Amino acid sequence: MNRQFHGVVSLLLVFGPLIVGFVSVIRESTAMGVVYLVIILISLPTIIFAFCSKCPCEGDRCGHVLPGLFKRLLPKRDHDDYTHLDLAGLLLPFLALIAFPQWWLWKTGALFGLFWVLLGAGVVEIRRYVCPDCTNKSCPIWTDSV
Repeated sequence: MNRQFHGVVSLLLVFGPLIVGFVSVIRESTAMGVVYLVIILISLPTIIFAFCSKCPCEGDRCGHVLPGLFKRLLPKRDHDDYTHLDLAGLLLPFLALIAFPQWWLWKTGALFGLFWVLLGAGVVEIRRYVCPDCTNKSCPIWTDSV
């Protein structure tokens, strides 16, 4: 199977926890569900701008496909090494996506488990099948350890 197939599967596995988290939150609080939806809608483009837009993989070379297409809508960036600000633009929104729903997920143990199993499976899928063939030699997350 090709890298793009695994990239799409990994995106589904990573988006799955966001949906599970959203459902968990909105079941108890519509207002907090809307807050989490806003966090999702702000965090995903921020991650793509801060991290993906510096990646030289574009179009059919992007292992994840959708971020590679979406980044075309964002301002162009040089494919230089990632700065501390770029890493913050990845980590802070990612942590917000993960941390925000934990209280509600914990209250329903099955959803908590599902959230983390899906997220873990997505990370394994990325690490095992997407990263090894990536041409982003500046990636500070995977390049040195793959």
